[in-house]
Amino acid sequence: MMSQFSGFGSGTPVLTAYDKAVNNCRGLVEASQYDAAIRMLREVLKQSPRDVQVLRMLGHSLMMIDSPVEAIRHLTFASKLDPRNPDLLCDLASALRRMDEMRKAHQAADQALKFAPSYPRAIMTKARLLQSHGQSQRAYELVDQALEKDFNPMLVATYGQLCRELKYIEKGIDTMRKALGIPTLTRAARTDILMVLGHLLDSAGEYDEAFECFRKGNTMSGEPSHVDVEKYIKRWDPEQFAKVPSSELDGSRAVFIVGMPRSGTTLTEQIIASHPWAGGIGESLLVGTFTRDKELTDFDQGHVDQSGKAYLKMLNEHFPDKSIKRVCDKMPENYYYLGFISRMLPGAHIIHCKRNPIDTCLSIYFQRFGPRLTYATDIEFCAKQYLVYTKVMEHLTEHFDLTIYDAVYEQTTAHPEESIRALLDHINLPFDQACMDFHKSKKAVHTASAAQIRQPMYTSSTQRWKNYEKHIGPMIEILAPVLEG
Repeated sequence: MMSQFSGFGSGTPVLTAYDKAVNNCRGLVEASQYDAAIRMLREVLKQSPRDVQVLRMLGHSLMMIDSPVEAIRHLTFASKLDPRNPDLLCDLASALRRMDEMRKAHQAADQALKFAPSYPRAIMTKARLLQSHGQSQRAYELVDQALEKDFNPMLVATYGQLCRELKYIEKGIDTMRKALGIPTLTRAARTDILMVLGHLLDSAGEYDEAFECFRKGNTMSGEPSHVDVEKYIKRWDPEQFAKVPSSELDGSRAVFIVGMPRSGTTLTEQIIASHPWAGGIGESLLVGTFTRDKELTDFDQGHVDQSGKAYLKMLNEHFPDKSIKRVCDKMPENYYYLGFISRMLPGAHIIHCKRNPIDTCLSIYFQRFGPRLTYATDIEFCAKQYLVYTKVMEHLTEHFDLTIYDAVYEQTTAHPEESIRALLDHINLPFDQACMDFHKSKKAVHTASAAQIRQPMYTSSTQRWKNYEKHIGPMIEILAPVLEG
């Protein structure tokens, strides 16, 4: 999404002080330094309150730190100032989608299509809105018709994802291969298409060719890296952490679902969010903004209290209805911050999703995460990151007084009712049949697991790694210390 902002203000022969300030804001946004960007954008906006590019960057940045109400306000105002701007309308639609305001989101997407009916981003935005609420057939027809008129590579990966979900496997494979033959295909588009083709081939049982697609796609995605566990453990030193004060807030509405990506976090959220007294906000980055670039000595009473209030405000913006007693935040990497979470929101519920290490790492390797998870592009780095994660969880459970419920993926899929009853009991909700029928929920799902969540519980992803055993020897060797048996 960041490339959308690169054209703003370009081509100016002589930059004014205002132009320079806008450029500085753009740089902060593109570097994902959203807190600093927001502060500067607000100052710039005072000078020119009707500057659409500034309003748009501010709206995007606010969405990224989970301030959706203010983000939508700025994007709505900007769209009134520039009502025929399809990118702006797509931004607004995406923000409204995050808030599950689907009627308004569809209206914004439809407006974008009205002004730019063949614009790939507008078509993708509309298709994703349809897909997130289980209307994948309509999404497929929209993209299929667009590709028939103009075989635009930007739409091909979305088309392939829909083909996989709808079981149009051969058609999807043929389309992906056709697109890969385009010599002018951008690196990013080629990477996306390779990863989607890998999934389609996996569905067809062509495991060797599928793995080769994943390997090529990941190789093109950039250099991998992973977290230094010793640095983490030093930062969260138990003796120093004991000095961090607690707030007096009631954090019981918050449910933090943590673990490695692809470990069942989306499934767990969807099960809980299907309960009439619960909801989900997806993957919130907010907790990270409270702790980023800070040491334990920075966590004084004021910071802890302010962080907890800001988090609860965010939950209230998403779910102002007080009958929603539990709200899930399924950001997997929040396991890094469980100690801080326990201080800022006493009483918050923590669910730790666990899955077979090899299946988890392989599933991560098969996903296109982008710059947020650079370790995902290499099978050995995936395995090393898994060891980091296990050491962090061991550190937390050994030294910190935390109540953590383990939701084991294989147990949930094999014994759903028993597992769901125990899960709901942990967060003090009564059992409800809707949680068993989570796949029928009308609530939106926005992550890579959206297609799977629209299906009943299945066990076919268990021991999936055996289809690729001959390709992942180094991964298995690294994971040996955490493998049972």
